[in-house]
Amino acid sequence: MKLLICLCLLINMAIFAEDEHHDHDHHHHKEEAKKNKQSLSAHEHGVSVLNIVQDKNRLSFEFEMPGFDVVGFEYKAKKKDDIKKVRNALNVLSNYKNMLIIATEANCEEEKKSATVINEGSHSEFLSEYVLNCENISLIKSITVMYFDSFRFSKKLDVNIVANKKKFSQIIDRGNNIISVEGYFD
Repeated sequence: MKLLICLCLLINMAIFAEDEHHDHDHHHHKEEAKKNKQSLSAHEHGVSVLNIVQDKNRLSFEFEMPGFDVVGFEYKAKKKDDIKKVRNALNVLSNYKNMLIIATEANCEEEKKSATVINEGSHSEFLSEYVLNCENISLIKSITVMYFDSFRFSKKLDVNIVANKKKFSQIIDRGNNIISVEGYFD
């Protein structure tokens, strides 16, 4: 879990360093982020993040997704149709099997799950986390990401993996949604 926190802090620092590349023109965003712990970090529509961290036989998966990528809008849902879209998205995000396919022979059991949406001003971000305890973690050779099938506005996913043996980053998309992790988990 400490690795997940460190990874998130490093990613957030990198994101804030790249804040000028944000798609929205909000000069006050940095000041607000310092005041509010749940502040949304800069993001680019169509690009979400998946962090995967191994801690012994435990794998943590954390998705960070701009609201637009998930439901097609960034504002806080107020209309019935928009509220329904948010509820449906949270329902999809509540089950890791809607987002990921992991080898069944790894015997992974879900230990924790969460799905939430954070609204701040004219921005929204969906977060989901899954913690799996895997009996045979070394049998995981690849991870298929179903995220693109669930959310049609998504275009790219920045994947960051910190495993006991290796760490790496890669960008995947609809046409290339399989992450090769052979030899990463022991």
